[in-house]
Amino acid sequence: MAGGKLSPRQQMINMMYLVLTALLAMNVSKEILDAFITIDKGQKNTTLALDGKIGQQMAAFSASANENKDKYGPAFAKAQKIDETADEIFSHINEIKAKLIMAVEGYETKSEVLSNDTVLDILYINNKDNYDEPTRIMYGSDEKNPIEGPCQVGCDMDYSAVGLRKKLMTYATDITSDIDDPKLKASINDMFKFENVLDADRKEISWEFMNFNGVPLAGVVTILSKLQSDVKSAQASALDFLYAEVEGASYKFTKLADAVIPQATTITTGSNYEAEVFLAAYDDQNVPEIRLGRPGVRFDSTKMELTGEYDLLEMEGVKGKIKLPAGGLGSQKREGMIIFKPVGQPEVITPFNLDYTVVAPTLVVSPTKMNVFYRGVDNPVSVGVPGFTDKDITASCEGCTINKASDGYIVRVSTGKEAKIYANAKLPDGGSKRLGPATFRIKSVPDPVPQFAGKGAADAIVKKAELTAAQGVVAKMKDFEFDLKFTVTQFKIGMIIGGQYVEQTSKSNRVTDDMKTMIKKAKRGQKVFIEGIKAKGPDGKIRNLGSLAFKVN
Repeated sequence: MAGGKLSPRQQMINMMYLVLTALLAMNVSKEILDAFITIDKGQKNTTLALDGKIGQQMAAFSASANENKDKYGPAFAKAQKIDETADEIFSHINEIKAKLIMAVEGYETKSEVLSNDTVLDILYINNKDNYDEPTRIMYGSDEKNPIEGPCQVGCDMDYSAVGLRKKLMTYATDITSDIDDPKLKASINDMFKFENVLDADRKEISWEFMNFNGVPLAGVVTILSKLQSDVKSAQASALDFLYAEVEGASYKFTKLADAVIPQATTITTGSNYEAEVFLAAYDDQNVPEIRLGRPGVRFDSTKMELTGEYDLLEMEGVKGKIKLPAGGLGSQKREGMIIFKPVGQPEVITPFNLDYTVVAPTLVVSPTKMNVFYRGVDNPVSVGVPGFTDKDITASCEGCTINKASDGYIVRVSTGKEAKIYANAKLPDGGSKRLGPATFRIKSVPDPVPQFAGKGAADAIVKKAELTAAQGVVAKMKDFEFDLKFTVTQFKIGMIIGGQYVEQTSKSNRVTDDMKTMIKKAKRGQKVFIEGIKAKGPDGKIRNLGSLAFKVN
């Protein structure tokens, strides 16, 4: 890689490359030539890794340019030009490889070679030691004057080593033209510096002669793979520089997450819950180091370090996981620091504080709808203990039955005047603690109120039209927390007709046909009585709801 320290593996590959290149000057065996398979594979793996990096670089450049064209657009245009130039020279080298393998192995066309990655692999080349065709195509027969341009026989384009050198030098000049970092520019130019060298006899020879005159096919293909790796390495370095130049010293993040910081996690009735909510960004590929000071240890803002012993937090991705024993009751305080190293930038240290309060566990039972339990109906309640999760709590009761529901518990009561709720909390050590009781009164569900023609007991007058339109008697729960349904089972309607009190009975909540006929005879000022009203509630019991009386208007 340009401008960077090579890994031990890559250093070894380069060393083997130099040694094996020197061996090509001798009459070496096919076993030694086969060693080029390892070198070539290493170069291809490096190129593959660089390809992945370049793909990510271009994707990031494209996304940034789409989001902020003014800031990233010019640099992205340069990056696209470099990408195009690199692809051209990379493809040209592949064309040379294909031509050489075609000539040596007897393929009829280059397309047969280029369309098959296996054919381009040295491992599958039979005549690895053939040097006649590589020399003829890339160097020529005149040792002192290498060819430039297509070879004399069978060359449809310029495969020459001279032409390749010129293309590589032009490539280096093109990609460094927009780089004003002297070290990076020098590194890339050195990568494509093709100076004459001394052979074993201390005779000066050209770069073309050393690499492509009398060199077996296995060696030539490996050298070409090395040049392709250099092309990609230079491209990646140039893209890094262009993006960093625009980005400056700003931090790069890859993920977003919500963050909520409450002023307090425990609040009292009548107060407000207050918190800060914001969007947090982080780099999931750059894990920080988080240190939590032990009790009494503080952060020294002058030295930017903790004053005593600390523990390194266990990390889950880039998030530190804190798990502390509660300790004694009351306020607790711990201090710590986060150490973050942005890529290519100085280390950043950020202090943080932990403030929390340890309280003794207490039972909290809240009726969902009222402060009493009613007989014969489901009474929903929530049972909680501060400091414990729902899964660590089980509820029990006296004077009632209690069962788990999807969003709490359901309590049922029948007899008695009060019920008591208890909670069993599972402790961290595996034990349990019984908390409570919370005491509730037991009451019967109040009677519903009857209505006829939309009128209730408080209404004295009914219009004739309302009376004749009435369909029956309904029973309604007034000002009650539960949505209970009562069904009227029977009622009577009575009125004076022709000096006689006439009464009709319904065995349901509906007005009968006889009742309708009688109601039609009602006159203005006459009284109508609805009596004997009975209704059945959800507990199945029949209740007497009294009577109604209206004067026809």
